[in-house]
Amino acid sequence: MNRTLLFLAKVTFSAGLLIYLLGSVDLADVFRHLLEGEGGLFAIAVAIYWIVVFLSTVRWKLLLDALGGTSSFSALTQSYLVSAFFANFLPSNVGGDVVRVQETAKAAGSHTASLTVAAMDRVVGFIALYFIAAPAFLLGGPMVQGLAGARVILAGLTVLFLGMGVVFLRPGLVTSITEFAGLKRLPWVHARFGMVQTALNAFRADKGAVFNSFLLSLVLQFLGVSYFFFVARALRIPLDLPTSLLMVPLCTLIQAIPISFNGWGLREGVYVLYFRQVGLPRESALAFSIVASALVVLLSLSGLIVWLGRRSPAHENQTPPPS
Repeated sequence: MNRTLLFLAKVTFSAGLLIYLLGSVDLADVFRHLLEGEGGLFAIAVAIYWIVVFLSTVRWKLLLDALGGTSSFSALTQSYLVSAFFANFLPSNVGGDVVRVQETAKAAGSHTASLTVAAMDRVVGFIALYFIAAPAFLLGGPMVQGLAGARVILAGLTVLFLGMGVVFLRPGLVTSITEFAGLKRLPWVHARFGMVQTALNAFRADKGAVFNSFLLSLVLQFLGVSYFFFVARALRIPLDLPTSLLMVPLCTLIQAIPISFNGWGLREGVYVLYFRQVGLPRESALAFSIVASALVVLLSLSGLIVWLGRRSPAHENQTPPPS
């Protein structure tokens, strides 16, 4: 019941905010951006999306292999596409991660280990996002540095990531915390924290995999910003790349706050605010945000095709070839 109410509240918030924002602009100007768009630049944005899918799967496999994972790249690619689909259609900002945990639990050895891999994957991605946004903030002019929330968000992430670094580099810290908190009295919880500690030890033992996944994440986050940049250019919106390198990461972080349906409405409101701060009209902000996000949703439907293919009788009855 509580989940249903929360879901309805998120949908209401997103729909209400979108209706308000769309009602505050000239919709003809919003559609004009799309009608006058450049197909070639949209094609580049689509190509970037598929490169991101490929490299994200490589990063996922690197982290999974560090724990002794056994999944093939092909299987992980299919799992990534399915998780991307559910991430866009489940009523949760982390719905895709839940699917990925389920998909790779067997390969990782347990659901807890798979969850640790998914968490590490997300954390490394957010750290890379920080390393994209922070230089853009430091090197940007007063207008870029004045983007709402930039200083607070970057300062908060600095403290958070330093704390996480201490946890990662100090073996046994998770165990010490669980013992201090008295979790030994809860065997199931204590056992799960023990698995997390084991997974972290495996990552410490294979720092090369973690470092390589971080480098991949830097490339991925830059490509993610580039995707939005090319969408803006395709819509003939004069949003420059240096500004995008701070604006897009900030909006990505803000829309992760679980108060809307997968960021809809909240994301558009943030872009309207940021576009206004850099001297661009509200109509451009809405066209930019809605088109870029809708294109991702459209491309993620490939995961639905994979998922339906897995559920087909032919796939279920298929037996693996002899080794």
